Parts: sequence; C-alpha cells; structure tokens
Amino acid sequence: MESRVSGLLHEALSSEAQTALFLPWIAQSFAPSLPLLTQINQAHVVMLHDTGLLARETASSLLAVVDALAMAGPAAFTLDGALEDVYFNYEAEVIRRLGQDVGGRLHTARSRNDLQSTLDRMRAREAALALIDGALSLRRSLIRQAAQYADCVMPGYTHLQHAQPITYGFYLCAVESSLQRDFGRLLGAFRRLNECPLGAGAMAGTTFPIDRHAVSALLGFSAPVAHALDAVASKDPLLELLCAALFVATTFGRLAQDFYLMSTYEFSTLTLPDSLAITSSIMPQKKNQAVLEFLKGRQSHLLGALMTGFASFRAAPYSHALDANADSLHWLWQATDELVDTIPVVDQVINRATPNPQRMAELAGANFSTATDLADLFVQKNGLSFKEAHHITGRVVRLAIDAGLGVADIPLDLVSRAAKETTGRELSLSQEEIAQALDPRAAVERRRSGGGPSSHDMQTLLTQAERQLAADLDVQQSISAPIEQASDQLRARVAEFHRPVRRTKEI
Repeated sequence: MESRVSGLLHEALSSEAQTALFLPWIAQSFAPSLPLLTQINQAHVVMLHDTGLLARETASSLLAVVDALAMAGPAAFTLDGALEDVYFNYEAEVIRRLGQDVGGRLHTARSRNDLQSTLDRMRAREAALALIDGALSLRRSLIRQAAQYADCVMPGYTHLQHAQPITYGFYLCAVESSLQRDFGRLLGAFRRLNECPLGAGAMAGTTFPIDRHAVSALLGFSAPVAHALDAVASKDPLLELLCAALFVATTFGRLAQDFYLMSTYEFSTLTLPDSLAITSSIMPQKKNQAVLEFLKGRQSHLLGALMTGFASFRAAPYSHALDANADSLHWLWQATDELVDTIPVVDQVINRATPNPQRMAELAGANFSTATDLADLFVQKNGLSFKEAHHITGRVVRLAIDAGLGVADIPLDLVSRAAKETTGRELSLSQEEIAQALDPRAAVERRRSGGGPSSHDMQTLLTQAERQLAADLDVQQSISAPIEQASDQLRARVAEFHRPVRRTKEI
C-alpha cells in the first residue's frame, strides 16, 4: 500500500507505528487543537488573499469549509494514523470537500513545522492566561483573608518547632507574596511565548511574498518570531511556562501542607469544611483531608512533565524533530490543564479555612516562643550584648522547664538567678517588664518596621499587596485585550469573504 501523503514514499506508515506512536498522538491533540487550527487557517487564508496569493473565490471557498468544520467539531473527522499528524487529517477532510485543486491551496507558503509551532504557542498562551487569572484570584482571596485575620495571633514555626508568635493574617500575606513572584514568572513566560512562528516554513522561511506581521496580528501575537529556524526548533518558552506553573503548584502545595498539620487533632488550630474532606471506609469517626493531600501532590505532575520536556530536549538537534517538538510536550498539556482546574479548589481552601483563635493563642504562648523578646529586653534595658542576653535567656528557659513552669509563670528571682549563674551580672528589671516581654500578643505588636506581624507593619504589607494586585490586574487586561481584539478582527475579516462581491453595474 502506497503512502497517502507522499509521492516519494512507496509504502504507507506501518500499522504498528500508526497504532503505537502516531494515532495516540493525533487523538490526544486533535480536539484541543481544532479551535486553534481554525483560527490559524482563517488568518492564513485572509493573508494569502490580501497578498494576492489566493483568488477571492478560492479564499471564500476555503474559509467556508474551515467554518463548517469548526461548527461540526471533531466528529466531522475520522482520524487516520496513516495521515501522520493532526494537520494532514484536517487537510484530508478539506480536500475531500473541495477537491485537490482548491483544498490543496490551504497549505500554500507554510509547513507543518511552523503550523505546529504556532498551534503549540497558542495552546500554551491559553494556559498561561488561565494561570495568570488563577494566580490573581488566589492573591485576591489571600489578601482578603489576611486582612480579616490580621490580629489573630498564632504560633510561628521554624524546623516545625515553636519559634515566635505571628498572626494568621501575617502568614497568609506571606503566601500572597510568593504568588506575586509566581505571577511575574507566568507573565514573563507568556511574553516570550506570545510570538508567532507562522511564516518560518519548515526552517528557512518561504519563497512566497507573505505578510508574517499580518498573520501574527490577526492571531493576537505581539510579533512574529524573528528567526525562522528558531521558530520551529525551540520549545523553551513552553517549558518556561511549565516551570512557572510548577512554582504556582509548589506555593499552594506548601500552604496545603501547613493546613494539613494545622487541621489535625493535635494542632487543632484550623478547621476546613466537610465539603473539602472525605471519610474512611471502615472508621466512621474519620474526617480525612484528602483535598489537601491532592493539592500537596499536584506539583509532582508538573515536575514529571517538566522532566519529560527537558529529557526530550537534551542533546536534541537545533531544528525540527518529533522527539524534541512532540515528545517534549507530551505531559505538558495534561499537567497545565489539571493545574488550571485545581486553582478554584485552592481558592475554596483559602476562603473556607477557619482559624481557631483560642487554640492559636494558647499555642502562640506555649513552649517559650517569646524567649527572644526576653533576650531583647535584656539588651534594651540593661545594655547587654545580644550574645550574653541569648545565653541568659537560654538558662531562664532551662530553669523554668526544670521547675515545671510555663512561660507566663516565670518569676523575677528565676531571671535574676539565671543572669547571676551565667554572667555574674545583676539585672535591673521588674516582674511587670518580664511579663510584658513574654506576652505573645505584645510580642507581635513590638515587631514594627521590619515587615513583621504587628498591626503597623501588616497595614503596610496589605496596602502594598493591594496596590501590586491592582497593578497586576491592569497588566492582565493589557495582555488579554489585544488577543480578544484580534479575535474580533479575524472574525470580521472572515465575514467579509462570506458576503457576495458587489459588481459595478455596466452602463
């Protein structure tokens, strides 16, 4: 059986290769690609007509079939592995409807290489815009919840041990800061992938006098990719998007890990609604935080997709090849689509998590978490070096533990004893000053002008976060609006070809 796509090849693609390699690739890509392929074909045909490479009648016939296939959807096509890829399957249906002479002109002045690269960039651009929108939504929720709980004192941890008192709002504000940077990474990836490869041909451009800028503009790209070989050889902007997406998943995965601990019986500092939990098949008392477990694990999907991408690109020739330009993206689409779908769940977790202020306050003052403030008091009131103050405070904690005392029960004489035993010094302090130094809420309010959890600093942090969110929302609008406008313009141009040409009446 001869090849159905080549006059050179004497044999069709083997049935084994079709089944194992080509048909799964085509089937996976066809439905998501069809709306984008429709736009690409529309823009290409309009440009070919405008540059005099297609007669109006031919362009009109092609656009009518492109529209009809878009309306019919994937069901209009019988996918065939022998046709090698998405485009040849699409083209075969166009030719079946219009014939070889008209249908075969759709592919004038382009290659599957620049066509596929454009498809990939448009699909990645949609994912980037969805992730940008999702990151902004999460930031908006974090800021709102941070403002609501700015004075909800909770324990802060380092090495998962009691460190210093903070507030729940302060914690959420920190997560929002991380998402600000994730937004910047998504934005950078979007800007680098928002260039149009069409017109690059197979690798060296085309001999036809096409207008690359016109096609690029009709598809909403910022510009054509300048170098024809680079346009078809490079998928790094897409892998950069995957890297940025991995950061987003890592950020909310870390939040999910913290919420996972905080919602345990042992911590009991946070409650999540039953709608975000599951039960046990055998233990009826169980409320398992399965949603948080999935959120913690989501980054592994993106990491796997990223490793596939880089492994496929390792030592790949700097040109078009399917291992680098198809296998490298094999898991990218599923991983990014999953992430886009996951973000509303993260948003629910942020908005519906309810802190337990009483339990948080109890733990915030436990396990000597305000000891640093006592050391600071020694420095500020008695002029000690911090090293000396640190040593004395460590001795205070040890003596209190040995005596079975909590942080709120430390007496003045114990502090004096620790200072005497450690440095031989007599300290000038009152019981009231010691109690104030060790109070967790007071400790929070003392942390001013360092980006800390005090009400003073939190107001500054929230104001900055809100201002940056507003600026980033403007950026989002500035990058999405041109794509929407281009889509409107493309529809208008295509509509021109569906209207009959007015002929001048002969006199």
